[in-house]
Amino acid sequence: MSYVLWPWNLLVLGTAFSRDLVVSSLQVARTVLAPGGISQPRFVSVPLKAARTDLEITMVANYITLTPGTLTVDVSSDRSTLLVHSLLAGETGDDVRADIQEGIERRVMRVTRP
Repeated sequence: MSYVLWPWNLLVLGTAFSRDLVVSSLQVARTVLAPGGISQPRFVSVPLKAARTDLEITMVANYITLTPGTLTVDVSSDRSTLLVHSLLAGETGDDVRADIQEGIERRVMRVTRP
C-alpha cells in the first residue's frame, strides 16, 4: 500500500470510530432502559489476525474500550489474543469476535502499515 492512501485510511478509521461510538451508545442506552434486561454480557477471547506491534495492539484495544458496551480486559502474554467483555455478546460472542477481527483490526492495520 502506498503512503498516498494513509490520510484516507486515517479518515476512514476516524469516521468508522465515530459511527461505532454513536451506534453502540444507542444500543447500550436501549439495553439499559429496556424492561426485562436484554443484555447478554460475556467475556470473549479474540485472536488477533495481524496486529503484532505495541502500537497496533494498543490502538485495537483502545478502540474497543472507548466504544460503549465493550471493554478490553487483557492481552495474552504472547500478544496474540485479547480478552474482551461485551455487554451485548449474545450466546457465543462470535459477532463480537468477527466485528473486531474483520472491522476494527483491519481498519487499524490500514493506518499502521501503509
